[in-house]
Parts: sequence; structure tokens; C-alpha cells
Amino acid sequence: MDPTTFRNMATILILCSALTSALCCDWLTHYNDLRNSTLVRVRSMKCPIATTTPLRFRDRLYKDMKTREENFQLRFIRDSLVQIYNLYRRGNTSTAGWDAWKTTDFLESINRQFMELNECVKSTHNEATSKHNETTYEKKLKRYYRYLENNTLLHPGGRDGWEMLRRETEQNLIRLDLLGSLIKDRRGQH
Repeated sequence: MDPTTFRNMATILILCSALTSALCCDWLTHYNDLRNSTLVRVRSMKCPIATTTPLRFRDRLYKDMKTREENFQLRFIRDSLVQIYNLYRRGNTSTAGWDAWKTTDFLESINRQFMELNECVKSTHNEATSKHNETTYEKKLKRYYRYLENNTLLHPGGRDGWEMLRRETEQNLIRLDLLGSLIKDRRGQH
């Protein structure tokens, strides 16, 4: 193979891989309805609550994410959805008093989103540039969800605990959607 042919093929390969990572994230372009329906589902699970203990929301973590690179933001959204999914799968949702079908639909919606986002993250992940930052945000994220579990499912527990978790989940989903919209706006997608 002559050097010119090799250079042309290498250029095409590099161009294709760059376009694939830039265009591959279907979650941003095609999943507006899914993100909206996830919010509708979590809102439909609402139950009366006796305890109204305020929980510490992670505003600072979301504010920090607004200034990060896109691949970092996508990983944050995906990891947050995984944490939310795991919280609901770990506990006994039957004590929440929610309709089982609504809960299942909600969890399937969350699962579908983080699976789709997993493909986005794989295609845009740069291991070398994100190693240090990743561990810092992952620790903060895990710490927040551990706090959430301790102060909803373990402390009050039962129906009140699940309702507190549902409320926090709703707030987190709204923030994650806003972060996804920020990514779309930066890309010029509407």
C-alpha cells in the first residue's frame, strides 16, 4: 500500500470516529419524550406524607457540572441515573404504597436512559484527561446518594421515607434534564 493511500484511509478513519462520537448520543436528540415521561411517572407515584424533613440538595455539584466538558456532563447524568435506579431497586418499594406498574414503568424508563447514555459516554470518554476529576465527582455523587438513602429509606423508612426519596428524585431528574438541555443548546440542537 502506498503512503498516499494509507494517509487517505487514516484521515477517513479519524474523521469517521470523530463524527461518530459527535453524533452518536441519541439520548440528547431522541429521548426528550423519555426524559419527560420519566418525570411524569415519578410525579404520578406521589403519596400523602406525614414527615416533611427537609433534605440537603446537592446544588453545588450541579453548579460545578455546568462548567464541565460535555463528556464529563454525560457521565455525571448517567451515573446519577444509575444511583437513582439502584436506590429504588435496593429497597422494598411495596412499603411505599405506590402502584407496582407505575414503579416498574418508572424504573424501566430510568434504566433505558442510562443504557442509552452509556453508549454516549463510551464514545466520548477520554480516559487520560478525566482520571483525577472523575474520582472527585464520583465520591461526591456516591456520598450524596448514601446520605439520601440514610435519610429517607433507613431513618424514617416506610411510606414517608419513600415519599421523601421520590420528591428528591423528582428534583434530581429536573436538574439532570436541565443539564441535558444545556448540552443540547451548546451543540445547537433543539
